[in-house]
Amino acid sequence: MNIAVTGTTGRMGMATIAEIIRRDSVSIAFTTSQKASSELSHYSIPPGIDVCNNANFTDRLSESNADVLIDFTTPESSLFFAESAAQLSIPIVIGTTGFTEEQFSKLDKLSTSIPILFSANFSRGISSILLAIDAISGILSKYDIEITETHHNMKIDSPSGTALSIFNHLDKKIQNLHPIYGRHGRHERGLKEVGIHSRRAGNTHGEHEIIFSGNDESIILTHRAENRGVYASGAVDSAIWISERSPGWYGFEDVLEVSI
Repeated sequence: MNIAVTGTTGRMGMATIAEIIRRDSVSIAFTTSQKASSELSHYSIPPGIDVCNNANFTDRLSESNADVLIDFTTPESSLFFAESAAQLSIPIVIGTTGFTEEQFSKLDKLSTSIPILFSANFSRGISSILLAIDAISGILSKYDIEITETHHNMKIDSPSGTALSIFNHLDKKIQNLHPIYGRHGRHERGLKEVGIHSRRAGNTHGEHEIIFSGNDESIILTHRAENRGVYASGAVDSAIWISERSPGWYGFEDVLEVSI
């Protein structure tokens, strides 16, 4: 199976390329970059990787033997790649975060033409955290809840897509929760308030913590990614899975065959 990868020089693009090379069952059709060819030598791109410029993406995708596309870039770029994939009936796996509602709506419309699998996080550990939330949120629905996430100092969107997905998952279970993005000033904690806090430091790959506190006790769910390969592995598994699906909107939970 042949996979095209966008964002060659990005952190997740590099991790995804490394994961595909590590496996025997998949190969790289080609990769893309918005960098000029003269700049690519500054990056540790493995030998033999075919890198095309984003401007030539649609033509290159049409000429290639790509069975599926994996994208970790920016919302604007992801839409462009998805539109091209839809023109050529090629499934796409998207791990980009920071989409607006309007951009999500456009992606959703494209999923009527091709399979689109979106996830803010491709970690099996995070999926397990969501399952744990399912198990305890009913019992702890009246406890105070806080979400904290830490990422590397170059991450653009804040809070992380994973932190927002955790909040949205909590809101489905407990309902009518009110997010507070950091705190400043003097005010008491509001009813059903959930603090969402973002930290950006060093080269942290991703840490998320959910605190349930009340009744003189605290329950803390923590996930820490030691390497971006955690996410790349899940994305490649998703690419293999979605290559055999009909057009529609899918999530990582479909790959794992769990309901979250």
